[in-house]
Amino acid sequence: MFKHVVKVNALLSGAMILTISGSSCPATLPPPGDPTAFTNADRVLGGLLYDKWWKAAGLAEPTGDHPLWASRPDTTSNTRTGSATWQCKECHGWDYRGVSGAYGTGSHKTGIAGIFDTTKTTQEIFDIIKTDHSYGTAGLSDANIWDLVKFIKEGLIDTNTIIDFTTKTFLGTAATGQPLYTNNIGANTACTLCHGADGQTINFKTPPEQEFVGTIAVDNPWELQHKIRFGQPGSAMPSLITGGGTTQDVADLGAFCQTLPTP
Repeated sequence: MFKHVVKVNALLSGAMILTISGSSCPATLPPPGDPTAFTNADRVLGGLLYDKWWKAAGLAEPTGDHPLWASRPDTTSNTRTGSATWQCKECHGWDYRGVSGAYGTGSHKTGIAGIFDTTKTTQEIFDIIKTDHSYGTAGLSDANIWDLVKFIKEGLIDTNTIIDFTTKTFLGTAATGQPLYTNNIGANTACTLCHGADGQTINFKTPPEQEFVGTIAVDNPWELQHKIRFGQPGSAMPSLITGGGTTQDVADLGAFCQTLPTP
């Protein structure tokens, strides 16, 4: 990474984008350089691709490490291999701040900067993803690259407005979030339909390991906010954004989820 990282850091205010993707239903978009390509892109799909592109696109899981992984600034803290190294979030974090955020310490640290405050143009970001990071060569469609660009430019939020960075608590009201969890939100069905009233119907880990909604809410609230806002790749979990939910809804829903039991 770090001939590349120096270049990318200059391009994305210190950001590197580590993802490839496709779209299960890619839109027909104009070629790069046409301003309508960005206009027609889907920020929600971009958010899913940022999470786990192969699930969102219905593609084969990548094998081997991302070509830039070996040159990350910190090669000792994060020892993940294989498909995890292809996830955007693994370098830039669920709070989109990279080394300046929650992934600035711990086992996910790569030393790579975030994408939250990038000032690059949409075309510049497109070119970085496709060419500098070799995702065009890896098979990512132009349509999906534009989805990612749309997400980066219009889908990010300042997570510090809904999550206290020090205490890892949602800055919302659990009592207000409870009906958001148990009732339909706009076009979205209630969270209880899949996760159950206690959030433990679905175990996100392979037994005997256990991880439930409450676990993620407490351990990694930044991941929870992203999945609330955009959904879970490759599943029926809907996006709160699509359902008409607000950023404050995310804070309130997250606060309630932090009251759910953890194993």
